[in-house]
Amino acid sequence: MNKAVELLNLWAAYEEENPKADISQFCQAYLVNQEQKNRQPTFWESPVPPTSTSTLTKLVGRIARLQGLYAVHAFKDCGISSFDEFLYLNSLANSSNLKKTDIILANFNELSSGLLILDRLRKANLIAEQGDELDKRTKRVSMTEEGARVLKACYQKLSEINEMCFAGLSEEQINLCIQLLQPVEASLARQWLADKKK
Repeated sequence: MNKAVELLNLWAAYEEENPKADISQFCQAYLVNQEQKNRQPTFWESPVPPTSTSTLTKLVGRIARLQGLYAVHAFKDCGISSFDEFLYLNSLANSSNLKKTDIILANFNELSSGLLILDRLRKANLIAEQGDELDKRTKRVSMTEEGARVLKACYQKLSEINEMCFAGLSEEQINLCIQLLQPVEASLARQWLADKKK
């Protein structure tokens, strides 16, 4: 059968089952079905969960954990001892005049843990604290020149690690993962902040 005809038949069958779907949804469903035919999920030295959502959760968690282990090891050369320290510096690089609580909330930490992270960064001369003009109880945080230098070195290390971690994926596959998972992250973050206030 002609490949174009085969594709049209697949689209027609998909459209019949999903009348409100668009072409991009069909393409995603087609690719997922092809991947499922070719390979079932497995985990190194660990069982596969019984549901697809649990499998996805485990997969994302294990990738993040492994990538984080490599990153923390590499960051030690830069003078950083945790991935959270990198994330806090990154927050400061992309915003100015942040309150301590702004940084802690943006990185989903508890207040006590976040204050310890900020204290380590301050003692290492990577950040500086200033008083707030309107509220004497509030401290504002900025990155020092040394902090900017360390963050730049961390970016280089992280870029190399990310290349290693995702070398088996094409740019299109990476972009598809981002497109599919970014709304999940945004929704969970909003929900977490709302629940935290309760």
